[in-house]
Amino acid sequence: MIILRLVLLAAIAPLLAPGAFAQTAPTKVATQPQLRGLTANEAAKLTEKVADAQFMLKNDEQVVFDLLCGAPASYPMTRVAPRDAFLDLPLTKIFSIERKISDNKLWQPYRIIILPDGPARLLWDVEVVLGINGEIERIEMLYRPPAPF
Repeated sequence: MIILRLVLLAAIAPLLAPGAFAQTAPTKVATQPQLRGLTANEAAKLTEKVADAQFMLKNDEQVVFDLLCGAPASYPMTRVAPRDAFLDLPLTKIFSIERKISDNKLWQPYRIIILPDGPARLLWDVEVVLGINGEIERIEMLYRPPAPF
């Protein structure tokens, strides 16, 4: 009987340890975005250009670039105007920034992945195209599910 009690106590002892039932913290997105094909300084300048465009639109200032926004047809995000979606774009939650290869010498496209609700959730896939003068020519946003990795 004593042996049975010792075995039972040994089995439940780890469950009685402090923190055994503590919840694990949610997975957080890295504070520094993953970069492909550009430096941290270039990524910061690109993000600043997009943030400036948001700021200017919020303040009804004159901004000239193409703004396209979409989502799969059944997603509720298709009911949101492109301007509103752009103004709500959470630039503090950028997961990655990539310089895309382009044969066009007049335009340089970049791809920004934004995780508004964290990993493994719907994301914003944003293409920002800078013109020859370094200014934004087009922003194309697609709200979509993450790739199945």
